[in-house]
Amino acid sequence: MKCNKCRSEMPDDALFCTECGASLEKADSPVTEAAEETAAAAVEAAEALNDSEPTSILPHLEEVIANNEEALSLTQEDVQLLNDEPAEILSSSGTIELPEPEAAEEAVTEVIQAVHEEPAQFPKTDAPAAAPVNTVQDAFNDNSDTMEIPAQHDNYSNAGGYTAPQQPAQDAPVIPPPVQTAPEPAPMPANNAEQPKARKKVGGGRIFGASVVTIFAVLFMILFSFMLSIKLGLNGSIIKKRFEKLDADTTLTAQFDGKELSKTLYDSLGFRTATRGTADEAGFKRYLLDTDFLEYTGGVAKNYLDFIIDGEGADPSISSEDFVNDFIRENKGSIVREFDYDLTEADYELLQKNLDKDNFSDSLSIRKWNRQVGFSVDKLSYLFSYITIGIIGGIVLLFLIWISAIVDKRAKHVTGFFASIFNITGIIVLLAGLAIIVGSAIAFTFTHNVGFYLSENLILPLSVILLIVGAAELLLGFVFRKSNRIIKKRAKKAAAAAASAQQ
Repeated sequence: MKCNKCRSEMPDDALFCTECGASLEKADSPVTEAAEETAAAAVEAAEALNDSEPTSILPHLEEVIANNEEALSLTQEDVQLLNDEPAEILSSSGTIELPEPEAAEEAVTEVIQAVHEEPAQFPKTDAPAAAPVNTVQDAFNDNSDTMEIPAQHDNYSNAGGYTAPQQPAQDAPVIPPPVQTAPEPAPMPANNAEQPKARKKVGGGRIFGASVVTIFAVLFMILFSFMLSIKLGLNGSIIKKRFEKLDADTTLTAQFDGKELSKTLYDSLGFRTATRGTADEAGFKRYLLDTDFLEYTGGVAKNYLDFIIDGEGADPSISSEDFVNDFIRENKGSIVREFDYDLTEADYELLQKNLDKDNFSDSLSIRKWNRQVGFSVDKLSYLFSYITIGIIGGIVLLFLIWISAIVDKRAKHVTGFFASIFNITGIIVLLAGLAIIVGSAIAFTFTHNVGFYLSENLILPLSVILLIVGAAELLLGFVFRKSNRIIKKRAKKAAAAAASAQQ
């Protein structure tokens, strides 16, 4: 389609020329070009809304236009003036009187509210530049001051040119109604009843029960201490080494059955008779000092201890025959050097018979020991095993836990009972270690008995271990005792402070 005035190419459905602003239709309608322009703009806005939102404002705009038809109607003469040049419009146009815009404003407001219920989002499109319809401002009143229409994409700028569609202004944020909240409760006054209640005192029955368990704990603790010390300090290898370090002259001179040890062996062997009267007591003692008497005795002791304590080896019992063959025969060279006499087989048999008369074999027989004590001494190896020692230690720990539970885990009572257990056990074990070292030395000084001399020297490692274990237990007892006193002092201070506070 071409404009009848400027002959510019326009779309077929265009109502106005975008170059000169002339109307492309004949003005045979009572509605003026301004009304048509307003209706066209409303239609385009409705189409834009339909593209993005299902809600359309076109019916509302048509109703607004119908309600304002009287206000928008112009005479034929005014329409002709609009088709003329702007200068002619300025010279010939008259004043247009419009009615009060209250009805139109209410209708438009309803449309805007309907649109604002779900704001429309208009897509940005590039519109072709349009020629200004009217370059003279205020020449035509388009009811802009009486109608509130949302900004549309296809609007003409104040300068008269066609502007790109603008994004609609953001709606004012909807302020939700204030939420009614319950008033905060007033702070409750401090209640002294909420303070932790004082724990009940441990009754006498619990104290008695804990005391009974303490007795068993002390017994098992003593047993555990001695078993551990014997396992570590009375080892066969240790005893053998200690035997080899003994003074041979002191050992043979020590008393046994009221006589020196060398004299006892001399009489028991019948050595004078076996050597045809060539050996005497002094010569027999010199003979023993020339032999490996201490090494042989230490080896025998090692076999016995390994069998009884550790459960190692076969029955270590020695008989008179074993002694004669393993010691006398092995040291016959010493007999020759001392007595200038070589023992015969008959002499060896005589020595063996003399030892049997003195019950030498029975005194060193494990079987004889078993009959005397009523149980197999070789079973003691199970008692001194590390497994058994660990079990007894676990029993002691169980007793300690039991005591703590009986007294309701009260620190005052727990520390008191624990202090008693460790102090009593430590004192007993420590005294046992001191008795072996100091007591044996004192006893040997007054009695000169070979047994005290051997215990003083052979089981010295055992006594040292007993002293260490006893000292450790006493240290633990001291710690518990000290803690018990501190707890009692704090309790007294707390009670005194509470009494003063109540006053």
